[in-house]
Amino acid sequence: MTSRTAFGFILAVAALAAFAAKPDLDYERLRASLDSLASDAALGKLAPGERTLAEQAVQALVTDKSGGKDGRAFRVYMAERRVDIAYAAAQAANQQNKLDGLSREHDRILLQAAQREAEQARADAEKQRLQSMIRAEEVQRLTEQGEQSAQAAQAAQAQADQAQKLIAAQSRATELARKEAQLAEATNADLRRRLNSLTATRGAEGMQMTLDDIAFAPGQANLRPAAKASLGKLVAFVNHDPGKHIRIEGHTDSSGNAQANQALSQRRADAVRDALVAAGVTASRITAVGMGDGQPVADNGSEEGRARNRRVDVILQDK
Repeated sequence: MTSRTAFGFILAVAALAAFAAKPDLDYERLRASLDSLASDAALGKLAPGERTLAEQAVQALVTDKSGGKDGRAFRVYMAERRVDIAYAAAQAANQQNKLDGLSREHDRILLQAAQREAEQARADAEKQRLQSMIRAEEVQRLTEQGEQSAQAAQAAQAQADQAQKLIAAQSRATELARKEAQLAEATNADLRRRLNSLTATRGAEGMQMTLDDIAFAPGQANLRPAAKASLGKLVAFVNHDPGKHIRIEGHTDSSGNAQANQALSQRRADAVRDALVAAGVTASRITAVGMGDGQPVADNGSEEGRARNRRVDVILQDK
């Protein structure tokens, strides 16, 4: 081989090496975006399901060489969309966490307000009791000294009796406010306990978990703030197999109008779907359906049976 031929061969080898070592700019750009999301203090731990899908799509840029230029262009497009979705899902979950925090703070403020009102009612009752005692003493003094007519004494006694009735009414109001505050806290504690102890059962279409009626305010479609804050076990259940479709079915008891029951069951199914999406579950996996009162699991003739029929089933479908 001549020196000129050898030199040409060396240049060709160097060009091929340089071409082979050319960095994948699309991969590096999207890899940097995912690393930035992971290191974000507020977003880094949110929407793990969407981040996993984005990681897989970005990694495919360097592991999947099929399809030529068209296949490459499609993989870049899908990776960009997955990264965008991961960011959007994390930001949505972050906003929902803030909203849930505000809701919990709102509940705490309401509870404190109820307690303050109860304290004020007790103070007012004590004031009324003292005033009643003063009036009673005045009646006694007037009776003993004879300085006032019997009619005046009777009027003072009537005022004292009225004050006693007011004291009794305020005492009942105080006790009612205290019981309402205790009931609200007990309801939230029971709701958190039930949601944290949810278990999956086998249904006709696949494994499922069921939210019972306590997750909603009576006759309402919105999830209680305590329910939104305690859906971790349900989210983990549906994300255990991200390839399966999720069917959410809302159900009511047979009380009231069938059309109204249908609408309420649909709104409740939609509310659970929105909560799962806000927690990072892929929206395209979910179908929310209102079933009305057509599929009871217990006898609607008893309150216990009606309570069991008011439910939302979250089904991880086998097919």
